[in-house]
Amino acid sequence: METIVKYNTRKLKSEIKELAEKQRFFKNQRKTEKIKGDRFMSPLEAAWKHQIGRENLRLRYAAYGVMRGKLFSITENKFAEAEHPLIEFRTKIDKIVEEYAELVEVEVES
Repeated sequence: METIVKYNTRKLKSEIKELAEKQRFFKNQRKTEKIKGDRFMSPLEAAWKHQIGRENLRLRYAAYGVMRGKLFSITENKFAEAEHPLIEFRTKIDKIVEEYAELVEVEVES
């Protein structure tokens, strides 16, 4: 028996989709004019929640890429790997990855 780490990427992907939907809602609520639908919060509160959600969503996208074996420079194509800004958030990204990690025992044939 051998123990391997398996990542629950489906759960993370569904959470990313939910957060992205909230971001669209907050973006609409930020508007002071030409808002689509009803207003449920002030534009200031919506801008604040949108900023927090943006940072959280960015880290979750990076964690999803790490789980799939991608480099930061592939996940966010704007920067080279050596000086990528996501390196500063490596501990937060690792915590997100650990949150979705599962240990699985697999039989190995010799």
